Amino acid sequence: MLYIPCMRVGQNDVKALINLEDTRKELVSPLLNMRGIERHLNDFLTGWGDYPYLMDLSRSPLDIASDLIGERDLHNPNNHFENKRNWFAEVKAKNNSLIPVVSWLDTDNTRDVIQLANLLLGNFNIIAIRVVCPAGIVGPSWDRAINILDAISAPEKILVILDFGDRSPISTINGGTLDHILSALKNYEVHGTTLISSSFPSQKPQSGSSSTAICHDIVWQAEAKQLNGSINLIYGDYAGTSPGAAVEYIQGMAVIPFASYYTPNEWWLKRLGRDKEFENYVQLARDIRQLPDYHGDDFCWATREYGRISQTSERYGNNGVWNGLRANQHICATLQFLQHEDDGDNVSIDDIF
Repeated sequence: MLYIPCMRVGQNDVKALINLEDTRKELVSPLLNMRGIERHLNDFLTGWGDYPYLMDLSRSPLDIASDLIGERDLHNPNNHFENKRNWFAEVKAKNNSLIPVVSWLDTDNTRDVIQLANLLLGNFNIIAIRVVCPAGIVGPSWDRAINILDAISAPEKILVILDFGDRSPISTINGGTLDHILSALKNYEVHGTTLISSSFPSQKPQSGSSSTAICHDIVWQAEAKQLNGSINLIYGDYAGTSPGAAVEYIQGMAVIPFASYYTPNEWWLKRLGRDKEFENYVQLARDIRQLPDYHGDDFCWATREYGRISQTSERYGNNGVWNGLRANQHICATLQFLQHEDDGDNVSIDDIF
């Protein structure tokens, strides 16, 4: 497990993952936030293969009211989250490589959360606990994580997720909060720790123009790794997306064709055309293929699609389709970077600082 990209259970997110090659799936363990339509989950479970994956349930108000989460009341804490535990068992029956994620609200009863973790440990080799760190600050969620680690008998079976959302920690200095947290997790001898963040730009360029933006995730997580070299620290991010971005189309919303390409540690971004002029994706594919750091059409599923789209006026997709392509390419470029391949297409950590 080298890389944990955090993704939504949506049609195009699933396509981005199941179209990874097996050699990449061996190193990538996605963290999936369940939302929306169960059919998309089934597509993932059948298409992913026998590789570890993590599964959590979205806390978004819109997702909580969705068919699956709402109708089955999956956040109900009764009997130590029995509905959620039963659902995890159903998911595991369809794909046995599941790592269930224990997450909570600060208002959830501590005993119920601890018992949820204990009961899941009886049925899974590894489980994860998700510590939400809003605004880059580790707060009450961390105290709850410590309660869980103190209460269970096998912390070595716990993967701890430190989820910073669209922020990075306030400090990665020696002796800082993050340093103390990693040291504490080392003392518990947990299975591993992953850092999840997103610095994907919230602002897109004006239509007809392009821009670049630095990816800060690799920078601060490299600094974090230097704090404690003895802990199993796994790189994670939101796969070239922002966790706070809108995911549902709102009537009247302008949807301008948008493309992005990632070469560590920089995003290239461009918008082209007007509302729903999706034929402009042909030109955007051509623009991507002309970038100086383009990996080549054979690099991954997304680049193969860019090559195909650039040479046709058909099947050029829409913004949702291209979000999936961006995620796939971002995952592959990030994984290549993490493998430290010295092939001229990526940047070493030393080059970043």
